[in-house]
Amino acid sequence: MAVTVTPVLAGANIYIADITATADADVTSGNIAHGLGAAPLDISLTPLKAEHYVSTPYVSTKDATNVVVTMSNASGSGVAGAQTRVTIRRPHSLVQ
Repeated sequence: MAVTVTPVLAGANIYIADITATADADVTSGNIAHGLGAAPLDISLTPLKAEHYVSTPYVSTKDATNVVVTMSNASGSGVAGAQTRVTIRRPHSLVQ
């Protein structure tokens, strides 16, 4: 699988990472270990390149330790650089 998840910020209440998919066969980000200690309240996917829209990413799994983003369509022959930014936020009642 040619998906790379690059952490941008690993805080106590928020985790941000960039997802780069470099091959047609990519379907999942694998586990993104957010380290927030609770199931996320909010997960947002932000496009960084036009290929984000072609691959149609969505959050397929979330729990107290991991988030998985799945790309439902092939994005082409491969794209250099991050396509999607995932922002994971801790529930507001648990904010430190």
